[in-house]
Amino acid sequence: MTLIENKNYHRKFYTILMTVAFFLNTSQYDCIPKFLMHFYIFDWMMFVTLAAGYIFFYEKPGMSLGMELIQYMIVGILYTLIFLVFILKNEAIMSNYNFIQTKFIHWSNKKSLHPNAVYKKNIKIVKSLAIPLATLSLSIAFGPLVSTINDIGRLPLDNRTHFVLFWPKIVDTNKISMYGIIYAVQVLFTVILYISSLSFNLGFMVFLNELTNQFEILLDGINDAFKYKRDKQFQPLFIDCIRHHQIIIKFLDDLKSYFKWIILIEIIVVQVVLAILIYNLTKVNASIGYKVKVAGSLLFNLLPICFHCHIGEVILSLHTRLSNHIYNMVWYDMPNKNKQLLVIMFQRTQRDLTLSSALFSNERASRSLISKVIKQVYTILNVLLKT
Repeated sequence: MTLIENKNYHRKFYTILMTVAFFLNTSQYDCIPKFLMHFYIFDWMMFVTLAAGYIFFYEKPGMSLGMELIQYMIVGILYTLIFLVFILKNEAIMSNYNFIQTKFIHWSNKKSLHPNAVYKKNIKIVKSLAIPLATLSLSIAFGPLVSTINDIGRLPLDNRTHFVLFWPKIVDTNKISMYGIIYAVQVLFTVILYISSLSFNLGFMVFLNELTNQFEILLDGINDAFKYKRDKQFQPLFIDCIRHHQIIIKFLDDLKSYFKWIILIEIIVVQVVLAILIYNLTKVNASIGYKVKVAGSLLFNLLPICFHCHIGEVILSLHTRLSNHIYNMVWYDMPNKNKQLLVIMFQRTQRDLTLSSALFSNERASRSLISKVIKQVYTILNVLLKT
């Protein structure tokens, strides 16, 4: 269980989010993260990957349905692999969580800043995202229902486009009552799938905003130290800045240890998924409800990698800003001992803090990576259109 330095700082949102997103044991109920861990993986593998795979291999679908089934199988594998990364890198994620609950609180208190300022900001962001994310989720969950209503009298009730997920036909879903039951169950499992994906991206958002705030505190600390650049008081103040920066570096090292695998998995998988979805959106002759579902799925798979690349851009810009900030300080009239501390700090800012992909270190989480993914999607899409 994580210890919080000051018990007055209640952060229930963080406690719940880290359990739901990363399976961290943040309470005395250690069975909850274990249950969520197994349930998420079971949900994605059984009800998405294996169910779609069974239909693909045993029912011999046509081109359009076959492509969508492949997309479902790939997405299921994508999220299963991501959750396996969280399991294997649990210590690093817990370290990040401990930092925002202890060390970051310590440095905020030291600078007479309220530690919950960023916490409240994160809650406001989540509230502002509620309606757009709910709209996206509803488009995927209820798009097939719109198709069902639109196809009355034209297609049988058990047509594949009338369901959120692709499951083998075990019962007769041509009956309205049975169709309603299966559809409701699928929507329930789909909501769980959304939560599993949304939660860890919100977790990354929390880490990013907390980290950004610490950089701002560090910059203010450097400015305060330089007010005494010719005095002995400069040394303890600037040594504090060096220590604070070291805490930030350790936080980033832990983040990089698992984030690089997320980027690698997304590079390999997402471009194929996006190409298939665009193919289905443009080539499949289906009702508007089906198009809405596919468009929602397109955004569901595109937005996370864009957000992860944004995280990489922000972290890189923060450290570049810190380096420039120190370099532009008027330091030439400082005593030599003070200059030596400045050199130490400046050397630390030269570390490579880019969030790169595992195995392919030249692939960095940045806007350029999004451009590469889009180009690759275009290439794969051309191959599909010629098939």
